[in-house]
Amino acid sequence: MNTRPGEAERADELNDPSTEAEVVEEVQVDPLETLRAELAQLDARGAAGASWFFWIAALSLVNSVILLSGGDRHFVVGLGVTMIADVVAKAIAEENPDIAGTAKGIAFAFDLLVAAVVCGFGWLSRRGILPVFALGMFLYLLDGLIYVLVGEWMSVGFHAFVLFSMWSGFTAYRQMKAIKLDLQRQLAAGANPGV
Repeated sequence: MNTRPGEAERADELNDPSTEAEVVEEVQVDPLETLRAELAQLDARGAAGASWFFWIAALSLVNSVILLSGGDRHFVVGLGVTMIADVVAKAIAEENPDIAGTAKGIAFAFDLLVAAVVCGFGWLSRRGILPVFALGMFLYLLDGLIYVLVGEWMSVGFHAFVLFSMWSGFTAYRQMKAIKLDLQRQLAAGANPGV
């Protein structure tokens, strides 16, 4: 039988039981580290989804400043409800220049209040409070319907993208809570949770 140099030695190494044990040891993974890594990944995905609330609040305020100072551009991620307040204030200011400052001031105060509420949704959502996260997404969906009514399709599309990103974060936090609850039940029952 013709063998190439070194083939016999490699075959002996593959059949050597000590080599198999080394291979098995290299493949074994600590289940606790795997669980920690999975929870960290879910937490990061959840935080990324919840962070959209902060972006929405900030860019809505930027949109308000632009619109109330006479600009005609806006970010598509902004809120429709603040846009309505700003457009109404701008129209009142144009019709009644003597109360322009008051109308714009009231609109901006409203915008600040809305931005604070949206930031509150973000803050509570990042803590994994799922009902608040879901309510915030629902309200953002309703806000997107304002853009549907006015035919602002870029903003509608961006609302859809943001809602998808938020949903990803919401489901990550939900999976994380399910894993933690399962571990708590196993520990309460006195069972080894397999970790």
